[in-house]
Amino acid sequence: MDIRSKGKSTPDFEIRLVGPDVKPWRVPMRALTRALNAVQRLMEPTMDEPSEGEQERRGEAALHLVRVTSGSAKYAVSADDPVRTIKTLTDAGTALKYPNAQEWDLDLLSPLETLSDVARSLTCSIEFKECGKDGVVFATFDSGSYASLAATAFVVGESSVYGYLERVGGATEQRCGLRLPNQPSRMIYCTVETEDLVRKLGTHIYENVQVSGTVTWLRKAWRVKTVHVKDFEPSKTGSILETLDRIYEAGGKVWDDVDDPDRLIAEMRGE
Repeated sequence: MDIRSKGKSTPDFEIRLVGPDVKPWRVPMRALTRALNAVQRLMEPTMDEPSEGEQERRGEAALHLVRVTSGSAKYAVSADDPVRTIKTLTDAGTALKYPNAQEWDLDLLSPLETLSDVARSLTCSIEFKECGKDGVVFATFDSGSYASLAATAFVVGESSVYGYLERVGGATEQRCGLRLPNQPSRMIYCTVETEDLVRKLGTHIYENVQVSGTVTWLRKAWRVKTVHVKDFEPSKTGSILETLDRIYEAGGKVWDDVDDPDRLIAEMRGE
């Protein structure tokens, strides 16, 4: 039987926001929602992060606030799968302590980035812990947590990336969305250096392009996280293998950090 149908009210863990003058009534609901959604994404990773409206339509409700009081910025949470949820939070806490030992992937790093961002916006730390005053803390996130992980998890360099251009523009900043040959299930959200470049990219939407700029990769898996686009070329005539070879040649010094560049290029080709 679905536990939600019985109105479960027993908490499985707590979220504590710890910082100067942090009170429940001062915590924006959007910030708390972002933190809970980040944990949800740890539990049920998606290739493309859905918007808040899409999450509601999908009915994702594995976490539920219970027994909310005004005593402190502390929130009791029940989980449909408490054993798995607590293990996931504990693993996240271990990853924060020993980042060099982790095989990072974007599905794990994205919600951790959100939690760190929420902590920074509220000037506090976020604790996930056992219920009760002396409960064990599973994981703690503060404003610098993600920056410490990123220094270990990513490599940044000037290079070029070939992909299918799906989105261009943005309400607050110039952006575009690419799908790469070796990452077809995840859209890569990229910043674009100038408005003029955004307009030029817009004439090639739903086409293959080669963008050039500052690229951020996962260090071990060599998956692209994002690109700051400084220039681009429309897809030229010729095979995709020839295009990828041109990207390889354009990689510059960043390829010095790749243990096996030929293997990486072969993976991008789908070999």
